Amino acid sequence: MKKNILIILGIVFIVVGVAVAYFTNFGLSDVTGFAVTMFGAGMATSQLWQKRDKDKKTWLAVLSVILVGAGAFVLGLGQFTQETMVTIISSIFGLAAIIGGLIVAAIQAKTAKQIE
Repeated sequence: MKKNILIILGIVFIVVGVAVAYFTNFGLSDVTGFAVTMFGAGMATSQLWQKRDKDKKTWLAVLSVILVGAGAFVLGLGQFTQETMVTIISSIFGLAAIIGGLIVAAIQAKTAKQIE
């Protein structure tokens, strides 16, 4: 659990950022939500990058970081729209990318343990 604390905190910050942007109505709530979302993505991707196998530079580590970062960006970007369908579609694609990035990171960790 302690090894994955930054990933967990990053995902929590992503959720908090999305909630701030969707459910609050102060002047810069969209920008604040986007900033918190991207901060969470930075935390999660830094932990994913540090957990990679340092002996091998594999494309799976880069893919997992890109998917988590892009998913958080799409989630944050969807907060600026006023249309409900665009918000729902961007949320679905953002969450799918984040979950895909975490699955790719788990696959990479599993294959690295099998090689040893």
